[in-house]
Amino acid sequence: MYLKTDETKENRERYKIFFIIYFLFMVGIAFLRTPDLRNELKYFLVTDQMLTTKNFVILGYFNELYPDKPPIYFWLLGIIRSISKDSFYPLALIFGSIIPAMITGVLGFKIFKLYWSEKMAYLSLAIFITLPYLLGISLVLRMDYLMTAFIFGALYIFFKSYSEKDKKKISLQNIFLIYLFIALGVLIKGGAAIVIPVLTILTFLYLDRNLKYLKNIKPLFGIGVIFSILGLWFLLILNLPNGKEYASLLLGRETIGRVVKAKTHTRPIYYYIKNLIFTALPLTPFLVRGSINSLKNIKLRHKWKLVDKISLSLFLPNLLFFSLVSGKLDIYLLPLYYGIVVISLRFIEHEWSGTKESICKKILYINVGIGILCAVALPYYNKNYTLNDTIQILKGNTQKVYSYRFNDAKNIITEIDKTSLDDLPLDELYKINEGELLVARKKYYKDIPLQNFKEIYSNKEYIILIRE
Repeated sequence: MYLKTDETKENRERYKIFFIIYFLFMVGIAFLRTPDLRNELKYFLVTDQMLTTKNFVILGYFNELYPDKPPIYFWLLGIIRSISKDSFYPLALIFGSIIPAMITGVLGFKIFKLYWSEKMAYLSLAIFITLPYLLGISLVLRMDYLMTAFIFGALYIFFKSYSEKDKKKISLQNIFLIYLFIALGVLIKGGAAIVIPVLTILTFLYLDRNLKYLKNIKPLFGIGVIFSILGLWFLLILNLPNGKEYASLLLGRETIGRVVKAKTHTRPIYYYIKNLIFTALPLTPFLVRGSINSLKNIKLRHKWKLVDKISLSLFLPNLLFFSLVSGKLDIYLLPLYYGIVVISLRFIEHEWSGTKESICKKILYINVGIGILCAVALPYYNKNYTLNDTIQILKGNTQKVYSYRFNDAKNIITEIDKTSLDDLPLDELYKINEGELLVARKKYYKDIPLQNFKEIYSNKEYIILIRE
């Protein structure tokens, strides 16, 4: 008994040290990362425009409305931008992605520890936060991990209540928190914050043959909470200039449009299944076998352990839903990955019960090894495949800057202290005066009349030319 207790304490201490090292490693990488041009630098501009106009409800991007994303994430970015402009990007990564990733992992650990062994729950958390694809996502400035943290907050309260002996006594406060977290998730990213908890809970209760439990979490009350919060947001929108147009775009193009006929990221129905082969590595073979076994034994679900019902409920119905949605990006599946991890580890636990911990630790070592290799390669990547050096050169030059076939280049204007950066077609390059600069992607280098321009900088992806 005492030996087991000592072993458990020692195990907890080892994992605590591991998680501290992981967090410090991620914080260090945050200060080495270079922001992505298309999305992250765009968020810089949206944040700056929000702070300049002091319009914290209707977002804008240059002279256009920006209904693509709800406002809460940009409020967080605005606070960080106001505190420190020089360290804005790494601080935004830390508070907007890395910490939410840790919170998501801890909540996932807490959910599965309720129905699984503590040792395996710790392993699942360690593998989740170090999974190469997820480690990469947690170092990208996007709102997906913050939304996922709120989704897992709602799910943790639900499954914690379900684990209690007297399941009928769920406090109104906890019920309110479930729906509050869902509503906040919507205001961070969008409707996925409703769909994922609902599909997960419904599927779980179906698998556990306990759909009557739904009445304990008062769905009608929940609908009222969610719609009250979202309704208040829409009332604020409608009472502002351009509010009706903004609300129309938000409900049409950015909600129904993304589900039925997306303007971007339109992909075939099998897109996610195909890509999971790569994004779930090194868990892919265990995920495939574990999922197949679960589907084959679905008729025997009354014999399943609750940990298997939860993991399958988090993964399968949400995968089917997102596969049917028109607009697809791999990052949309982020809230499903804790389910993916647990399905994989449960298969290992079932097939290799005697050596399960050894196999799981080997997977963890692979994850950590890949993470260290990527960190070592990051300076090379920044120098050769990003605009990091390009921005420094353009920032130090007083001449006007143009771009060629590179409309996204306008996202760097605040970084290079310029008021504009016009994107010119080939037949208008003559407008560039002597001494002015042209930035372009390397792949279009041969289009430009080089007799009129001289190269002053290039890497493997971008080039800067000066008009002679």
